[in-house]
Amino acid sequence: MKSRVHLLLLVVCSAALLMVFSGAMFAQEASLLDDATLSKEKEFTSLEEALKNPAKVYKLDLSHNGLAEFPIDILKLPNLQSLNLSNNGIEAIPGDIGKLPKLQRLNLATNGLKKLPAEIASLKHLKALDLSQNQFLTSELNRVKTSLPQVSVHD
Repeated sequence: MKSRVHLLLLVVCSAALLMVFSGAMFAQEASLLDDATLSKEKEFTSLEEALKNPAKVYKLDLSHNGLAEFPIDILKLPNLQSLNLSNNGIEAIPGDIGKLPKLQRLNLATNGLKKLPAEIASLKHLKALDLSQNQFLTSELNRVKTSLPQVSVHD
């Protein structure tokens, strides 16, 4: 009888711990922010600093950093909603950009881009995309605009 009580107590405690830890994990997954709330969030200007607490990063500005390629560690920011990579030397955006499902604003202006990956179309919450001052052909811009009809594309 005593062992059954202990077993039952162990099961109940384990279940309680599982709920606590699951809740903590879900708490890290923030919801989509509206424009007013997003504008008030801290804007990180260092990827190194942002990676110290990735779940709390909503805005990242790495413009004017002389980047030659897309920093793949950006994909470690699960709640990223605004990304500015303008005025760098980036020539390609990886298909993994689609792994930023909460992205609402993406500034890729003034880089060396000629093409975007098809996975850009999987960014369902994207509202604004700045592609100005790049090397896109009209046909590529039309493809992007067609695949993202809900997005305001600045070219």
